[in-house]
Amino acid sequence: MTADLQKTVKKRTSNIPRKDADLVPLGKGVGTAWNDNPDITLKWTTVAKYKADVEAYNTALNERLSIGGERKGKTGKLSGLDVKVDEGVSFIKNALAYKYGKKEALTYYPQFGIIRKGRGYIIPNDRSKRTEALKLTLAAVTTHGLAAEKYGTAYWQEIINSYDTLQEEAAAVDGAVSGKVRTKNELRANIVKTNNALINVLKGNYPDTWKSVIREWGFQKEKY
Repeated sequence: MTADLQKTVKKRTSNIPRKDADLVPLGKGVGTAWNDNPDITLKWTTVAKYKADVEAYNTALNERLSIGGERKGKTGKLSGLDVKVDEGVSFIKNALAYKYGKKEALTYYPQFGIIRKGRGYIIPNDRSKRTEALKLTLAAVTTHGLAAEKYGTAYWQEIINSYDTLQEEAAAVDGAVSGKVRTKNELRANIVKTNNALINVLKGNYPDTWKSVIREWGFQKEKY
């Protein structure tokens, strides 16, 4: 790429906003200007297609943000369960130490899904590993006579049920987010490609006044 071409590309792309939200008002403004100037044409797309892409992009962006907020809610609930797991593990450690002695209690930790991490012992933090470890915890509280305790069978069963539900819901949300992001990015690429093409056409049609013309169309770098 030559130096002159690099400068042209840099100058052209600087008129396109990088923030997703900023592309929507620009697109709507460009769509109106293009509609008012039917003599400006592109062989591979139309003003109607462009305006439809902008509307679809705006919808996809809003849905993406909405679903993202839902994911934060799931994450918050999972974090709340993590706190309950830590609380229950603390009880188990104390109960085992009381029943078997502090040193021997360590030998029973694996039965509860408790592993060593650094200088401490925890249920694995990884979500999938934690789910499997909790199954061991549930079985072990019965084996070691802790089933009827406050942090016994009912306590761990409730956590496991909630974990399974939230994990499934979070996975569904993640899949939806991925789909919306893919759609949004595809639409953005089409809009940006069309914007750049329109800027070039306007430059060609208005060689002496193109700077003021593209501003009239809404391509104003200083807004972003």
